[in-house]
Amino acid sequence: MNNLQSKYETLLEEERLLADKIESCEECVEAILDYIAKKADTIHVLTAEEIVSAVHAIGKDLQTELLHVKLERSIVSNKLSGVL
Repeated sequence: MNNLQSKYETLLEEERLLADKIESCEECVEAILDYIAKKADTIHVLTAEEIVSAVHAIGKDLQTELLHVKLERSIVSNKLSGVL
C-alpha cells in the first residue's frame, strides 16, 4: 500500500505542475493576443499567428499529458480503495 500511496501522491503533484504549466501557456496566449491587438498594423501578423498557435499547441499537448496523468491516478486510486 505504501508504494501505491506514494505513486498516488506523485501523480497528484504531477497534476498540479501540469495545471500550472497549462495556466502559464494560457496567460502567454492572452498576452500575445493583447500584443497583436495593439500592434497588428506594425507587425507581421502571419508570424504572430504562428507564434500564438505554437504556444496554444504546447498548452494542448500539456492538457493531453494531464489527461493521461489523471487517468493513471484514477487507476491507482481504484487499486488503493481495494487495498484499504
